[in-house]
Amino acid sequence: MGFESQKERVCKLADENREKIVSMAQYLFDNPEIALEEVKACAYITDFLRKEGFEVEEKFEGMETAFKAVKKNGDGPRIAFLAEYDALPGCGHACGHHMIASMSVGAALALAEVLDTYPGEIAIFGTPAEETGEGKVYLADRGVFKGYDVAMMLHPNARTTIYPKMIAIGGMDFNFTGKASHAGTYPYDGVNALDAVVLLYNNVNALRQQLKDGTRIHGIILEAGKAANVIPDKGVVRLEFRAKEQDYFEEVVQKVVNCAKAAALATGCELEYDWFEPVCKGLKSNRALEEVMEEFFPQFGVDDFILIDGGSSDIGNVSWEVPTIEPMLGVCEGESGIHTADFRDATMLPYGLDRMIVGVKLLALTGLRILDNPKLLEKIREEM
Repeated sequence: MGFESQKERVCKLADENREKIVSMAQYLFDNPEIALEEVKACAYITDFLRKEGFEVEEKFEGMETAFKAVKKNGDGPRIAFLAEYDALPGCGHACGHHMIASMSVGAALALAEVLDTYPGEIAIFGTPAEETGEGKVYLADRGVFKGYDVAMMLHPNARTTIYPKMIAIGGMDFNFTGKASHAGTYPYDGVNALDAVVLLYNNVNALRQQLKDGTRIHGIILEAGKAANVIPDKGVVRLEFRAKEQDYFEEVVQKVVNCAKAAALATGCELEYDWFEPVCKGLKSNRALEEVMEEFFPQFGVDDFILIDGGSSDIGNVSWEVPTIEPMLGVCEGESGIHTADFRDATMLPYGLDRMIVGVKLLALTGLRILDNPKLLEKIREEM
């Protein structure tokens, strides 16, 4: 059987599985769970995959709500689909992760059926806690994606983009320790941590002028004293950094650390600093793999393309281990942006559900093209 007949087969399977896929999305939508608490979601998906004949490993790599599910036949391309299923605090699935999981599972389900024709492996990695940048960072650090030929997922969005630009992000807490004293009677006995906080903030403001376009530093003051008549002995600043290039991200972090050290030196405070969230690397784009998927967008009437720049995700860490893509698929008829109630509700309307099945087909056909023509992997690997 040639590619076209297998393509027809995969698309038919996606349509036949529509009820299962929609039911999964509905269950996740109705039972939102925040990062690292996705117990119901993980149980639902793993039970489903086990019933569909996948070998399932729960609590994968010691992570309570992570999993890995596999179907394979002989030696061939190893294709990984990534599933997310954590919700936003107070806003449910306003980022569409119920769709991400359902599309990846649906694609794996359809593609696994052609392993009777093509040798290879289809894997689904359940990656919790994307919203806090933890799941994929943790798993990538343990090398679980190495050895796979490609990794992919689709993210729902108001509009479609095949080539999203995702930048590095990470955040630090800067803790200044001074010495308390009476602000009116003995101010000279104190070491003012509030002054260190203010100096750090002003130093960062001065630094911004010299940063490359697209670089972001933003933050808040977590602590800077309790009473106006006491010299504050404790000050805490929380800052996040974003940069388009990984090397430059690390340079920016060091510049901000120097700003904090200067503030501590000027005030006489002690300084401690550490990451309060994992560093999510920028998405290392793989144009060759994106072009494999791009071939299929017109066939399903997807033409609502826009450019997206400036977002961040823990999938970036995966992309430094294995060729990875995460195109955005428009699932709304309106202009509602992600992380809003309007977007959340639109995902479960008929148009959104139809687009979700299109997403299943896009993912599955991208995998099918690679199974059918493994030589594509040579060019894909070159872009790493």
